[in-house]
Amino acid sequence: MPQYRFGEFTLSPGRRVLVREGRALPLIPRYFDLLVFLVERRREAVHRQEIFDRVWREVIVSDSALSQAIRTLRRTLGDDPREPRFIRTVSRHGYQFVFDVVEDEDREGPLPETAIAALVASRLEQAARLTPARWAAAALGGATAGVMAGAAGGLLLALAPASSAPSGVIPVLAVVGGMCGAIGGTGVGAGLSVGEASTRSQRTAALIVGAAAGGAAVGTAAQWIARGSLAALFGVTLEVGGGIEGLILGAAAGLGYAVATPRLGPGHAARLQAAALMAILCGVGAFALTSTGRPLVGGTLHALARETRGSQITLTPLARMLGEPDFGPVTQALIGTGEGALFGLGLAFGLLRRPSSQGSQESLTRS
Repeated sequence: MPQYRFGEFTLSPGRRVLVREGRALPLIPRYFDLLVFLVERRREAVHRQEIFDRVWREVIVSDSALSQAIRTLRRTLGDDPREPRFIRTVSRHGYQFVFDVVEDEDREGPLPETAIAALVASRLEQAARLTPARWAAAALGGATAGVMAGAAGGLLLALAPASSAPSGVIPVLAVVGGMCGAIGGTGVGAGLSVGEASTRSQRTAALIVGAAAGGAAVGTAAQWIARGSLAALFGVTLEVGGGIEGLILGAAAGLGYAVATPRLGPGHAARLQAAALMAILCGVGAFALTSTGRPLVGGTLHALARETRGSQITLTPLARMLGEPDFGPVTQALIGTGEGALFGLGLAFGLLRRPSSQGSQESLTRS
């Protein structure tokens, strides 16, 4: 990928860094994309609508977002809008990059050590800024999906023929599902934040790896805590999943998010399509896990019920409704696939929800 030199600046699209005299200058991703676009199209004045279609293609923003981006670029470049050296405003049209000499280099040269350090620090800062919002959104989405899955499972269990489960299992399973969904969503959301901040040239791979690593990390932690708690409280030694399950579901969610978001258009229909894609991929991941004998939340609760005398959360009545004499591979696969699909759906609605109109402008321009 080429890099561009103009004046005292070096712009590297591949490394996603703007360097001035050996020092990397921080730019949030969309503003960096805007600068690259203007430099690439420097021989012409670029219309505002073209900029929106290229830089803000998956969201709707007002002209003020673009104006703020241009002001920030000018401030970073030390440009004067009254006598522009780099970016000229074309009245009632758009903007043009006007620096007289721009050198195109086919290969990116080595970055100075100071620039590399600044680049790493900038990406870490971006990840730290994105992570809390992603944590909250993904955790809320995962928790909501978990509550819905748990409540639905409890209701079916209470209504199943020959079931001894009382209606009280509905809130119990809803709470358990919500906790598991929130934990999984937190890990995946954090991983997506790191993946989003790390690179743009390999965005899909970074999102998949980040989400998988985040899911695996919280899954492993939850697995360790659950095993210890069961042994200490109930004297039960139970093989509880977590790490592998988090890895697979996180990777599926990361893939769905990576594929859906670049094509995300305005309106509810586009978000429903993106949510459906994430739900399908997470459902497929969950099916693959349960088909190989790795139970998710429902299967783990059933295994715990069998080890604990008097438990009313055994899922055998549900299995009989599906034509199996006991909780077998068909029941486990169907329940697990549903859990995974709902988890992906909840994540999507949490991560892709449109911000409120007040304050949304800043959050969109920073993304």
